Amino acid sequence: MQTRLYGGVPSAELVSPGGKDLDDVHAAYVAMATNGVVTVAQRETFATVSRKLLDEAGCEAIMLGGTDLAIVFSERDAPFPLVDCAGIHADEIARLALA
Repeated sequence: MQTRLYGGVPSAELVSPGGKDLDDVHAAYVAMATNGVVTVAQRETFATVSRKLLDEAGCEAIMLGGTDLAIVFSERDAPFPLVDCAGIHADEIARLALA
């Protein structure tokens, strides 16, 4: 999150959580990725920080940059606008494989 995708998205301003929010999201993500399951508490951490970014930092959408975040939120039923980077990659891989 701190690298803002290594400058790979020049067409948008990427905003990361800071301070305790960054620490909380990082801890929740590592635990979730290690176990392969998201807990209610972890899901609430991601949702709370996402809402802060949208409401307080003026973000337009939440970008799911970690592939494991697909078990937390779905573009179809997320309570806020989001971009699922893993989904975008999977769609492109499928498109190339079928071409």
